[in-house]
Amino acid sequence: MARRIKYWIEDNGENFLSDEEWNEMMRLQKWYNSEFIWTAGKINFKRFAVFPNWENVELMMWAGEKEPVKNIIAKKFETLLSSGMSEVEALEKLEREGLIVLKRGGYIDNSIASGITRIGGNEFNAYLLCEFLLKASLIATGAEICVYDEGEFIKSGFIKIKAGEVYVYKTERTSDEKWGEMRRHKKVFSIVNPTKYANYPRLKNVIPNYNSLNKKDKLEILHDWNWLGYGNPYDFDGDDFTGFDLNKKAKAIIFLKENYRWKQ
Repeated sequence: MARRIKYWIEDNGENFLSDEEWNEMMRLQKWYNSEFIWTAGKINFKRFAVFPNWENVELMMWAGEKEPVKNIIAKKFETLLSSGMSEVEALEKLEREGLIVLKRGGYIDNSIASGITRIGGNEFNAYLLCEFLLKASLIATGAEICVYDEGEFIKSGFIKIKAGEVYVYKTERTSDEKWGEMRRHKKVFSIVNPTKYANYPRLKNVIPNYNSLNKKDKLEILHDWNWLGYGNPYDFDGDDFTGFDLNKKAKAIIFLKENYRWKQ
């Protein structure tokens, strides 16, 4: 499985997110997704994970038609939005009609909203995603956004962002030496040279004609795990020599004493 970045707003009674703030975040998300090339997955912040209600007999009948069920639901959803309903109103109406099943908070449990983006080895996509989240935190200032990186762009692996400030947690994969370096340099995000990813190939789950390759070529593919995004692609010591520095865009970077253990 390709390396991912997960992000969510905990439903803990302290975080607040208004419909107006969410709509502004969605406009920003749409801009990022359309303006840049995403080679493995796009930004996917959601307040609801939507699934077809396969227990609905009528829906099962539609499944046998030429048009996919998801397209039928999407058209009904767009019709409701066009009638003046909000996203929440439209989804709840479809749920009442038995067409869909909603998981509130998105794909991550106990969340107000959440998202998972496949990054693979494209560190510039990791940069763009975290830049979006930093900007989103300035829109929804009453919400704290948690971010977990399975790769190396977030040097500690886990942070929380609120109102443009980044709170850094020490994780199991962060050595004391690395933690000390991060604190001395006030750096949690890796410096990324975007030109390295200008023609980056799209992530593929299948290697074409793999069985027909000779043993040497197969071994080269199997030993190069960085195409999945778990290696260290940076020039030196976790950073590119030149590039974009997201650390400079944060209002503050605050290192916390608490250790964080990933539970999802």
